[in-house]
Amino acid sequence: MTEAERFWSARPYRRLGWREGSDGRVVVLRPRLGEGRLGHWFGGLLRDPYYRIRLDEFGTFVWKACDGETSLEVIAQRMQQHFGRDVEPADERVGQFVQTMVSSRLITVCRDS
Repeated sequence: MTEAERFWSARPYRRLGWREGSDGRVVVLRPRLGEGRLGHWFGGLLRDPYYRIRLDEFGTFVWKACDGETSLEVIAQRMQQHFGRDVEPADERVGQFVQTMVSSRLITVCRDS
């Protein structure tokens, strides 16, 4: 299996909590003081313990699909079907979005061996 095939067969899943805004778009909740127990405890002392990361309609679509079951290839196909020409090239957009989210530690990717 090539590196590209491994990438597209990977199944991303969300690492952080999130909410859906009144406009239907996702707001990712990133703890201000880290994800560990100590960070959560100290964060509880703050008025607002989370950074809020607001996603656009394309990011929202991909975020909701990051369930640990759906491959990146399927997510890109569904995104293409849902948004049509507005999202072309869907595979590049999904790939860039997922790489950004992984490097930001918002999602993790499961790869089959």
